[in-house]
Amino acid sequence: MALSPPGAPAPSGRRRRPLSKKAKIGLGLLFTLVGLFLLADALPSAPGPLGRILPVAAAGLLALWLGGILMGIGSRS
Repeated sequence: MALSPPGAPAPSGRRRRPLSKKAKIGLGLLFTLVGLFLLADALPSAPGPLGRILPVAAAGLLALWLGGILMGIGSRS
């Protein structure tokens, strides 16, 4: 294994570039739509067992929350 000079960054393979503004907004919109779909799926099935409804509703709320965060970060100037 070769040693790198003191000022050089350690070779760690490929570096991931940050998401673009459009990608953050698009990903946020996708999460928001998935969250709304999961919540809409949980609401009409209220007579079903509570054990099935709660995880779906929680996943929907989490997706809405993440979608809102990503759209907010992506829409900053």
